[in-house]
Formats: sequence, C-alpha cells, structure tokens
Amino acid sequence: MKVIDRNDWMASRPWLDLDDADVAGYVAKVSDEADFDLESALHAWRRDGVVLFEDVVDRHLIDALVEDVAYLRRHHRDFDLLVEVRGEQKHIRDLTDEELEYSGLKFNSIHAISRAAAHLSLTPRVAVFLRHVFGDAPCAMQSLTFYKGSQQPIHIDYPYVRCQSQLAHLAASWIPLEDIAPASGPLAYYPGSHRPEVSDFFDWGGGSVLLEPDSTRTPIELSEHLADRMRVASIEPRVYCPRKGDALVWHGNLSHEGTAIADASLTRKSYVTHYTSLSAYPRAHLKPGAPEQGWIARENGGYVFEYSWLDGLRQLPSERLFTQTS
Repeated sequence: MKVIDRNDWMASRPWLDLDDADVAGYVAKVSDEADFDLESALHAWRRDGVVLFEDVVDRHLIDALVEDVAYLRRHHRDFDLLVEVRGEQKHIRDLTDEELEYSGLKFNSIHAISRAAAHLSLTPRVAVFLRHVFGDAPCAMQSLTFYKGSQQPIHIDYPYVRCQSQLAHLAASWIPLEDIAPASGPLAYYPGSHRPEVSDFFDWGGGSVLLEPDSTRTPIELSEHLADRMRVASIEPRVYCPRKGDALVWHGNLSHEGTAIADASLTRKSYVTHYTSLSAYPRAHLKPGAPEQGWIARENGGYVFEYSWLDGLRQLPSERLFTQTS
C-alpha cells in the first residue's frame, strides 16, 4: 500500500492554501457571487484557518434536526445508524440507555436519515464560502452529531477523514443546535494552526501522515505532538460559545478540541459536517448517475450525496418537510 506522506498533502492543497494565492484578483472575478465580504473571509481563512458566521443558519432546520435527534434517541432500536461511543463504533440499535447519555457520543452521518441535517450541511453562507475555498462545488462526505460535549483532546481532521482523492481538500462546519454554555464543554480551536509550518506533519509510522490499521503511533501521541507545536508557536486556544444560528467553518488541518465539561447536566447539541470538493469526492461513494442524480440535497452550489452502499433506510420525521426533485 502506498504511503501518503507530507508531500502528498502539500501537492493536493486547494488554490487558497498556496503561497502565491491572489485573493484580491480572484475576488475581482467573482465579486457578485457572494452576499458577504468574501475577500475578508478568504483572508481570514488564510490567516486563521477558521471563519465565523453569525446568525446565518435557518432556525427551522435546526429545530427540525433537534426533533429528529430526540426522536432517534427515543426510538434508537428502530434505526440503522453507526455511532461512536468512547472511541468504539457501534450500531445505535445496540446502545443501552446509559450509553445514550455518555459525553462524547457521536451519531455518524445522520444526514443519511435526516433530511433536516442534509440541508443544514448546505447552509447558504457556509456552502457559498466553501465553494470559493475549494474553487469547486463543496460536497458533504460525512457528518457528526453531538448531544453533549466531546471532551476530545486536541486533534486535526485529515488523518481520520481521508477518503477524498485530494487529501488537503477538506474543511468542516460546526453548527450549534442551541446556545452553547461555557460549562457544557465548548469547542476550542487554535487560530493559525492550519499552516503546515505551525502544525508540522505527524508521522504515524513509516512516513504516513494518515492513521492506518497498522500505524505504530496513536491518537494520544498526535495530541501530544499538536499540543507541543501550539506551545512552540505560542498559540492559545479560543473557546467557542456560539448562539443558535451561528456557524463556524474550519480548515482540515486546524487544531481543535473539546474542552472539559464543568456541568454534566448541560447538553452541547451540535452538528458537524466534513466537506471535500466535487473533484475530490470519493467515486466509490457515489451512486450511478451522480452528480446529476443520487443526491439527498443539492443547493447553494453544493451537494449531499446518497452513499452508494445504503438504500431504503428508515427516515427520521423531518423527511415530511421536504420534497426532492432532480
């Protein structure tokens, strides 16, 4: 198996990550394609690896996803969905009631059974911005839904989210489904840590920058590496306590973490989408006829595709709010 190393990551960077990216020249050509200050947002992405948008998310969609999650928690034995429970992958139908309350519980790719989630992934401001980041249509590859804070140590996404054909074509959005309280274990991120000269490349073994089944190093060692790099660069974390309706978009190489939960009674309901570009979307994940068909949502210049290996899944209640036309 070919080792994917730092040179592969560097060679796959989108235009905006290149040293000579001409942001002003680019914006001059597409100035009428965004209803926000695109140039400032693109410069913030290059500088910080993260962009915050306030009060841009459809609250009706948020409420619909919250209702879907509540329904799924009540009827979890009736659905086929993978979840992560303290680092272990399980089927939601096999969870105990106690496990449903664990901090860090992740519902994986709920957008496959929640139409509200699929449309949240293509929130207009987020999708339009990522189209300019990639220079191509943004496509949701996977999603993660949290009920409580993750308390996950500092990490980056691309060693784990790595099925895209161009490794560095990776970004994420983080949408709170409620106002986030400081004691709930908020997300924290490290601005500027997305730059390779800051984060460096963690060697999982044999020069690979990806976590593999036979990797000789562990996620804890990655966290230690990143924490050390942040100390060297004197980058302090910013704790993110957004309000419902806000959205955070971050680079696939941005260091981030889940902070400690100070009040275990609090939820931290949130929805994360990982994106790649249409040109880098894994072909094996597409159904025949895509992208013209085989999608769950197609809007704002982006796509949420049906997974090629899934068919006829029972849908959550928000399905009734939407009709899909091709």
